[in-house]
Amino acid sequence: MSSRKPSSAKKKPSSARRKPTRSPRPSTGSSGARRRSPESAAARQRRLEQQQRQERRWTWARRLWGAVTSLLIAALLFESTMIFTLGMGVYMLSVPEFIGLWFVVSGYVLACLPWAFGLLIATGQFWRSLTHALWIGLIYGTVGFLFLDQILAAF
Repeated sequence: MSSRKPSSAKKKPSSARRKPTRSPRPSTGSSGARRRSPESAAARQRRLEQQQRQERRWTWARRLWGAVTSLLIAALLFESTMIFTLGMGVYMLSVPEFIGLWFVVSGYVLACLPWAFGLLIATGQFWRSLTHALWIGLIYGTVGFLFLDQILAAF
């Protein structure tokens, strides 16, 4: 057996290869744009209206899911911990223990977190949900602290 290739398997020179031909592009006028029929404009309008209806439908669903999520997170996970950290922080600040500031801050964060998640789900806008959650958390934490004795009596 020889290591040489048969003569039929040799490469053809590059000049012998056939180059693909391009078909000339038909001219479409001076602007290059094609005119659309009135039916396609009507179909486009129907499709746009259908998309807007779909967006309105999903907006309500997103808001409902955001409210349910924030209430579940607030009620089940963070309510008792928020009240405990706020109450303990204020108590520790009344006795000059300044580590109570960390408790107050963590209670505030726990008050803001559920609403941030809910607003983020409902709106899809990160910064708006964050800033609104800070205000809501401030109100929620203040009301939770002011009614601390009634809330603890419920437990």
